[in-house]
Amino acid sequence: MTTTSMAVGARLFADTGKATGRGAMRGLMVDAGRLPESVEYYRRVIEFCAEWELNALQFRLADDQGSAIRFASVPDLAAHTDALTPEQLKGLAEYAQSHGVDLIPELESFGHTGYITRAPAYAHLLDNDPQGISEFTGIIPVHPETLQLFEKLYREVASIFPSKYLHGGCDEVNWGGSALSRKALQTKTRAQIWAEYLNSLNHIAQALGKEWIVWGDVVLHKEPEVLGQLNKNILIMDWNYSDNSSARVRETLLKVVANGSRAIGAPALVNYKWGARVGVEQLRNIDAYAQAYLEEDAPGSLGVILTNWVPSRYIQNSIWDGFAYAAVAFQQGTATAQTSGFHRFVEKHYGAEWNESWGHAFESIYAAAPSIKDRETASWMGLHLPVPWSSDEQLAALLKDGSPQPNPFTRLRSLLVELEPLVMKNLGDFQAFALSVEYLERMFWREAVILEHRAEKPQARDEADLLIKVIADHDQMLEEALSRDWDHGRSPLSRAKTELLPYLRPKDQMIFQWKQAAAYSASLARHPERFYQLMQATKSGQ
Repeated sequence: MTTTSMAVGARLFADTGKATGRGAMRGLMVDAGRLPESVEYYRRVIEFCAEWELNALQFRLADDQGSAIRFASVPDLAAHTDALTPEQLKGLAEYAQSHGVDLIPELESFGHTGYITRAPAYAHLLDNDPQGISEFTGIIPVHPETLQLFEKLYREVASIFPSKYLHGGCDEVNWGGSALSRKALQTKTRAQIWAEYLNSLNHIAQALGKEWIVWGDVVLHKEPEVLGQLNKNILIMDWNYSDNSSARVRETLLKVVANGSRAIGAPALVNYKWGARVGVEQLRNIDAYAQAYLEEDAPGSLGVILTNWVPSRYIQNSIWDGFAYAAVAFQQGTATAQTSGFHRFVEKHYGAEWNESWGHAFESIYAAAPSIKDRETASWMGLHLPVPWSSDEQLAALLKDGSPQPNPFTRLRSLLVELEPLVMKNLGDFQAFALSVEYLERMFWREAVILEHRAEKPQARDEADLLIKVIADHDQMLEEALSRDWDHGRSPLSRAKTELLPYLRPKDQMIFQWKQAAAYSASLARHPERFYQLMQATKSGQ
């Protein structure tokens, strides 16, 4: 972005007379569209927001996996088995209001619309482009039924949530392959169709008295020519989960302002790269957005909301410390968050006295958290996030190509055992945190012991039999602990616990995949000759 356009953006903002100030939006996001959680849990999140001086909670209502609300106006959508009723959500919105928290609804309206197109009644609205990204979905933007449908859905959402905002999603869209879209693209550009569709959604929201929000990935980065064609009252939510430079984040904000629009920053805690825990780079991502969007001179900024994706990736109550870090960064600044964010969390949330062991525990878990490789061409450091082996093919691949990784979680587990007696409040949350560390420790251990046994010469049959029995016993114990934790805070009937959901990958469903792994090791323990044969076949190169 040029210096001239930045100056123009700052001047445009100054002309509006709107200052960010201390009343800026500071909040969290819950991804109910991927996994609806209990009303009690969402009340806890609202209470946490109030306690930590956060004033907004973005509530994602739907995604490809299903709808977290049973719409009365359109009852034949693909809803989750444990979806909430409109009455329950209205009660949550009122509860949030009473705590000074604005519950902002988000309803996917272009991409991530499998909750619509997987329903038989609306399958004809599915759009895709064979050249697009296969894991993304889309709804036909030029089909006359599409806007009619969203007018009904938006109207019902507006009647439930008193917030002045309505988030329409519209990120990660795969569209353009349907007959109607191909025909429209003969006379209009993709950017024109994008902008016209988004402006129409915004018009519906405006008629309902709502300010409409759209994700910024397409309109700011992938197809930036869309931005100039959007109505200026559309709010742009800028997300970028790998950028830790506040200068680059601010540059994007000023790009929005230069267009005459306003923006909301959206860093992330749990996102596509992570599993049970996130690494220190996500703290720096939070810092970058806090610095760029919450400084007093941040032009055009409405504030920052911390996104958090796919709850089945992590144990429900294990990540409050990450929320607390963001709250301190948003409210007191990043310097305070870096020096005392976790200190404040331990004393405030656990009621425990801070000491060096607490500091080492949080330093270790963020430093060691395993992740997937960001992109094929990027250099990659740190622990690789594995999926627990749960088939002959996966075990054979590990034996053939796997190499041992360090397991820093064994020491961390011991440290948490020492710290648990100090916890005076929210003991269940601390135990969930400890369980997430146990999960990581066990996942790396079961790979390491297999690779250690592979290296032994010769391989004794009785030792192999004992090894798979020990692995199976450990797998079963952890499965039982994970299942008990899930059932305590989430619905035991949730499909995310019992089956692989559409458009999710195995790493995205921690407990389901561990159940698969435990069932597989148990089958090998019952038939240890199969395990021995696999070990021998891999060793001999067959």
